[in-house]
Amino acid sequence: MAHAAVYSLKWAMMELADMSAFQKYYSDDVDIVWPDADLDSFLEATKLLPSYNLVDDAASERRVKDAAQQLQDLIESHVSDLLLRLSDHQSESYSFDDYTGFTFSFSQQLSQLKQELSSFLTALNSTEQQQLNKSSSDYSSLGKQQDLVGLDEQIKVLKEWIQQPESSLRVKTVAGMTGIGKTTLVKHVYSDPNVVDGFQTRLFVHVGPRYNKLEEIMLLVLNQLGVVFPTSDELLHKNKDYLRNQLWEALSGQKYLIVLDDLWTNTKVWHSIEFRGFPRNEKGSRIIITSQIQTIDHFWFLSKRITPLPLLNDDDSWKLLHHTAFSSGYKCSSELVKIGKKIARNCQGLPAAIIQVGENLRGKLVQEWKTLSENEDPLIITRNDDTPLSKALYFSYMMLPQYLKVFFLYMGVFPKEYVISRSMLIKLWVSEGFFNLLSEDLPGDYLDKLICQNIVLIQKKASVSNETTKNCSLHFTFRSLCVNEAKSEKIFHVVKKYIDCMPEKMRSQHRLCIHNNVVLAFREVHEWMESVPNIRSLLCFGPKQQYPIVLPLCFRLLKILDALGVRFYEFPHQVFSLIQLRYLSITFDGELPNSISKLSNLEVLIFGRHHNIKSSKNGPAYLPIGIWKLRKLRQLYCKGFDLPAPPSSDGSHPVLENLVTLSGVSVHSCTMKVLSRIPMLKRVAVQIESAHDSLETFSFFSQFTSLYQKFESFKCIVVNPNLGPHIVHCIPNFPVNIKKITLSGCGFPWKKIEVLSALQNLKVLKLRWYAFCGPIWKISGAQFPSLKFLLLEDLDIEQLEFEDRGMRSMQKMAIHAWF
Repeated sequence: MAHAAVYSLKWAMMELADMSAFQKYYSDDVDIVWPDADLDSFLEATKLLPSYNLVDDAASERRVKDAAQQLQDLIESHVSDLLLRLSDHQSESYSFDDYTGFTFSFSQQLSQLKQELSSFLTALNSTEQQQLNKSSSDYSSLGKQQDLVGLDEQIKVLKEWIQQPESSLRVKTVAGMTGIGKTTLVKHVYSDPNVVDGFQTRLFVHVGPRYNKLEEIMLLVLNQLGVVFPTSDELLHKNKDYLRNQLWEALSGQKYLIVLDDLWTNTKVWHSIEFRGFPRNEKGSRIIITSQIQTIDHFWFLSKRITPLPLLNDDDSWKLLHHTAFSSGYKCSSELVKIGKKIARNCQGLPAAIIQVGENLRGKLVQEWKTLSENEDPLIITRNDDTPLSKALYFSYMMLPQYLKVFFLYMGVFPKEYVISRSMLIKLWVSEGFFNLLSEDLPGDYLDKLICQNIVLIQKKASVSNETTKNCSLHFTFRSLCVNEAKSEKIFHVVKKYIDCMPEKMRSQHRLCIHNNVVLAFREVHEWMESVPNIRSLLCFGPKQQYPIVLPLCFRLLKILDALGVRFYEFPHQVFSLIQLRYLSITFDGELPNSISKLSNLEVLIFGRHHNIKSSKNGPAYLPIGIWKLRKLRQLYCKGFDLPAPPSSDGSHPVLENLVTLSGVSVHSCTMKVLSRIPMLKRVAVQIESAHDSLETFSFFSQFTSLYQKFESFKCIVVNPNLGPHIVHCIPNFPVNIKKITLSGCGFPWKKIEVLSALQNLKVLKLRWYAFCGPIWKISGAQFPSLKFLLLEDLDIEQLEFEDRGMRSMQKMAIHAWF
């Protein structure tokens, strides 16, 4: 993964070159001369890295990656030394000898990296097309006919679409991940006797990744039609108008059905196929495209031009496995049925995986079936595996744009079947340094692109937009590829068993993912982990433990510590020496120490507790005053704690200028004195312990209106609300541009919802338990002009009335109630 290592280094070098951030650490007599020329030439060289990398030159790529990581280790060690001196208030300045030693090593290692990069680019340019051709040939072998199981509805829909009497040319894409049965489905429909009789010309054209331009696709079709081109003028073959005329002459008088199988191209080419490439002869012609790539063009979905294929359910998975494993006369005993259904379920509905597992089990003993059923995965996917499925999956990975590969591989840090939160994933990506951005919009786009490549699965859509994914996951086949590829490329190493902790397995790794926290109880594991000094991320995603476990925290270059599932008796003070920490997620029952201010690079702080301790009678529990020194903080989650008033006694006026999300606090954090020092705040989630004093409890709402013009989301949950006759009769105003409001337990009367209904930009409204009370809610046409999603959950409403076409922008409404 040379590309990821080089670009990660690029951001580290850019940070190092930011003189405004480091000049203050040096004494006045040190004349700092950064190697700007070397830096600039290196950054120019990184621009030559191609979008795709199908060169299997592992040795050359490994040398580039190793050189890049060594240089990054040097830079970040240098930065850590500087920051630790500052945090410990050491009086001596950074010496001239220290500086010159660093710059000498820096120049030497940069020169070595540039040499390796140049050699790699030369190899890349000379063999890229040959490797593409070879990989394409290997990949095409997956297209063998599979058994049709669980596709009855899709077959019916596709046949009806083909046979519709509409005369205009229509195009449909059958999309889905590798091995899901796209080609099998379309071949079955293509060969159906009724379909055969309905068309004068039928063509099944395998396209593949080698052909991704409209003129190349038209040439493939013309060749299959037997059109002979004038050999004297080869330039005519690349002329779109000429090719279009040839297609018109060959097809304009006929009703045709053309299948373009395995298309690897973009939305622009799809539109060209429908509107400019093929004759629109008004005879009811049809074009079917099969593709792993799914367009992000929302119009394509709304017009039902895409048919996404689903994974098989458990029953169909067992049916396919049974048919495959016992197709040669073997009988399935009753003992094997239960074991086989578990194995089929572990295949997670992918037909190609089920078929391969079934072939592997054919003729095997019961014990071998049982052993496989107990494995984490029924198949192991690696780049060197010679099976058609492994080749196809690895090819899908290789066809990703270079900049997407590290994002995809990183998703393997999560355990199998882990539901990955979009917001959490983006926080981790940003904290890892994959972006040098403050905005999360671009990382979100990258996730959407991975989903469109059908290598990441959607688990839950966002409330408003079907184009935005809220939760996602990896199919076990792609996750297996991720884990093995990332381990080989030294991107991360998964620790699940004692043997995974052996020094030779963890050596040179930059990220450790603990999927079983119990292994941390072994003393040897601590010693082995401490022998890997350059760890950048420690991610503990194992099941939460009932008893505290000691976690080794000796990694001076650590940027990410996610230990929400690890229980601590008290806050581990070793964390305060992790001066480069950007992301801290931790669980313990206690208060956050004021020394948290030492972590000046912290961008995300997630602070959870094992027990839901109610607020003290003496007043709210506050975060330490040092929290105001975390100027880079962007996300703060601290259930049960509040932001203290910013200090002013020393004459300073601290501002959390980058904080955009504040969650888990109470109303005591929503004062003018606090909020006025958080100018970029966009999302707030407030938890109120009681509604016994409603006037005081809800007065904080008014603070938002005057402070934030670009406020996006507000959430308020009243815990144990007063369900008696005492009802809050006043809703203060919200910021006019707010887009999402979630309320629970507030007890407002329905007549007061007019304050919310007048918000011109409100798109999502979620009203949960006792948010509003009363049996009738009447909605007029002028209310909620932009609302797209409404959730009503556990309310006492009995009648909902719409007047004058109320809520005309509504796309989705959900009503959940207990009966």
